[in-house]
Amino acid sequence: MTTAQQYRDSASKHIDASYESFERCDTDGFMSQWAHDIMAQVDREKAAIIENGNMAVFGGLYDGDRRVAAKVIDTKFGASWLLSDDEAAKYGRKFVPIGTNSRVQKQLGLSERDEMAPAWVTTGGASITSVRAIVFRTGDKWGSDAILCK
Repeated sequence: MTTAQQYRDSASKHIDASYESFERCDTDGFMSQWAHDIMAQVDREKAAIIENGNMAVFGGLYDGDRRVAAKVIDTKFGASWLLSDDEAAKYGRKFVPIGTNSRVQKQLGLSERDEMAPAWVTTGGASITSVRAIVFRTGDKWGSDAILCK
């Protein structure tokens, strides 16, 4: 098992390799430099997750201090909270708009709050220019394993 320190050391090696590539070949090595910089970012995120007990901070949907069984999905109208069937029956709707200023959330007595949940990191992005480290949930998709941040 890789430790947080090993990921930090790996991130430092990527930064050093990026710098050495730049010094050695100026801008001709930009792809190598870019890749090393991205991997350094990924390794730093992995180290932080490990240090936090394999958890990271995410947003969750709450009714007071109770975690509502909901997950964020992308729809043709943009991102939205999708409620589980039981929650949808309770609140009378399947989708709840995302955002702390949501009128619908306020009417239903809901709010978005920070929570810690099991996580890991990968790379991703919509295009080559937007590739970055992406932290994602690894536990229950409905958030039942999340811990509310006070």
